[in-house]
Amino acid sequence: MAVSTSGVQLSFSIIDSEMTVKAMRDSGYKSTTHALAELIDNSIESHATAIEVFGISRRDARTGRFTLTKLAVLDNGEGMDGATLRGSLRYGHGTRRERQGIGRFGLGLPNSSMSQAKRVDVWSWQSGATNALHTYLSLSEVEAGKREIPQPDQQAIPKVFRKASRNVFGDCGTLVVWSDLDRVEWKQASTTFKHTELLIGRIYRRFLAKQSERLHPDDPRGSEIGSRRTITMIPIRENGEEIEVQEDDIVEVRPNDPLYLMTGTSCPESFGPGPMFTELEGSPFQVPVKYQGQDFEVRVRATYARAHVRDSSASEADWPEEWVGKDAGRAPWGKHADQNMGVSLVRAHREIQLDDSWVSGDDPRERWWTVEVDFPTALDEVFGVTNNKQGTMTFQRLARFDWKRESLPDEESSGDVRRRMEEEGDHRSHLLDLRKQITNAIELLRRRSRQAKQPRGKRHVLDEDQKADAKATAAITRRMQEGHEGESDKAGESGSLEEHREAQVESLTRKHHFDQTGALQEIDETIRAGNRVRWIQSAQSSPAFFDVESLPNVIQVALNTDHPVHSHLYDVMHPDVEEMSEDEVRERLAQAAAAFRILIYSWARYEEEQSERDRRRVRDARLEWGKYAEEFFDEDDDSVSPTDLV
Repeated sequence: MAVSTSGVQLSFSIIDSEMTVKAMRDSGYKSTTHALAELIDNSIESHATAIEVFGISRRDARTGRFTLTKLAVLDNGEGMDGATLRGSLRYGHGTRRERQGIGRFGLGLPNSSMSQAKRVDVWSWQSGATNALHTYLSLSEVEAGKREIPQPDQQAIPKVFRKASRNVFGDCGTLVVWSDLDRVEWKQASTTFKHTELLIGRIYRRFLAKQSERLHPDDPRGSEIGSRRTITMIPIRENGEEIEVQEDDIVEVRPNDPLYLMTGTSCPESFGPGPMFTELEGSPFQVPVKYQGQDFEVRVRATYARAHVRDSSASEADWPEEWVGKDAGRAPWGKHADQNMGVSLVRAHREIQLDDSWVSGDDPRERWWTVEVDFPTALDEVFGVTNNKQGTMTFQRLARFDWKRESLPDEESSGDVRRRMEEEGDHRSHLLDLRKQITNAIELLRRRSRQAKQPRGKRHVLDEDQKADAKATAAITRRMQEGHEGESDKAGESGSLEEHREAQVESLTRKHHFDQTGALQEIDETIRAGNRVRWIQSAQSSPAFFDVESLPNVIQVALNTDHPVHSHLYDVMHPDVEEMSEDEVRERLAQAAAAFRILIYSWARYEEEQSERDRRRVRDARLEWGKYAEEFFDEDDDSVSPTDLV
């Protein structure tokens, strides 16, 4: 150690203990609940199946009010030996270096504790709670010059926790207690625990849910989650030597599933049969991400609200009388969904963040869809996972990504921008394909959600899409009567009606990734309307902007949602006009007209680049298509009235 000219010893250690601990106190936890989640992470990593959170409030003799004085987390996990226990309070220590677990940088216990309290005590045992070892970290002692975590010694567990526990104490376990709570935002545990359940239940939903509902049935990773956990929040009052467990205010944390596919969650389900949401066609899907020469899979699930959840007149709706005919957003289940808006980022089966950057402004209808992005821990740096596991900084920036805004003067395309980003080591470049898939899914979710809200009963006033299908059906029927025969007509001549139905279901589910229920719904609507055409949308790897499939008695046209024509033309022409001003409608019409012009220009260029022989063939195809279009457009609207499309 160096000595100054005045004889004072100088320290040039890399870390100043006092300043480090003080700096770590400002580690950016969003809330006390998020800090507590670090302790729950430790419990889960130690294979605990029962976790209890205690809040002790003590009566102030002067005011008579109860004030929160201690917070604690108890588990029945593996416990720690003396060396591990002592090391657990060191910043950056960590014992689980592998990336498969929910831990991150070995900062969780001291970091979260000091962010909320000036002292943390830890008891841990591996041969019965009566043999518990104890040590602690105290900010006041660090400020006084203490530089080492005290050697653990055997010390009895405070009786308040033994009395209040619901039989968690076993052969092994750990108890963490925060005291001198100078930064905790809560005032009383009993009221706060009820509000905390929503966040804790969402973060650990997979660990709390039934094993059969944790993941999609086709997801093979169920064994990674382990046994089903319980998290119990127990408020306690101390009045002198008297200890009172507030039994009526104990909270058994239920899963909070933003996908709204699980049962037994914290969401009120008085709307009718569950689940509340249904999975988008093609969900779940996997997006490959290449990083450091390896390929990783990011799993994406997308869901939206079922019709009877938003509309009390829907066939399956069974709403409480006081809510019938009212806005579903104000109903208990609508308010619950309002607190789960956004894209849920899941890492090692634990939610890292609910990112509302992807939500459109203050539109309350955004609550009726959810996207879950599930990524492996090996992609922590790519997603930008923070050390306190509260955010994904890189991914969050993608929500507003615009390559034109990012481009330099000499960059003329998104490809130019992407190549530069890759050269500069910008981690966003690894996630641009994922962003595209998520954006496409969200747009489709918004449309599906709007469609689900419309009553499916008898409607004599046809919307324009139905009119188009009816006119096309009438034109096809007339051509059949004139002796023209298409492939869909031939396919319908053989086989039974049930076989025809099976062929259509197979196309929708296997090729276009509809779920069974959605496929049957599409088929039933086509049959009920008497249509010979069906218009669907699906993500396709083909460069074509639409696909044509001849099914028995039905021509199925699938618009490619991954093609620019979809976003620049079809989406622009199908807005939710109820919320739009006249100027916005006019702007949409102008955009659609411009997009249609570009579409025709692209054909024109395609045609002129052909060889002389091929150009005649392409021109003939254009002329023939024009003749068909003329017939379909000229079909009288009155021709659809006999079916009424009921």
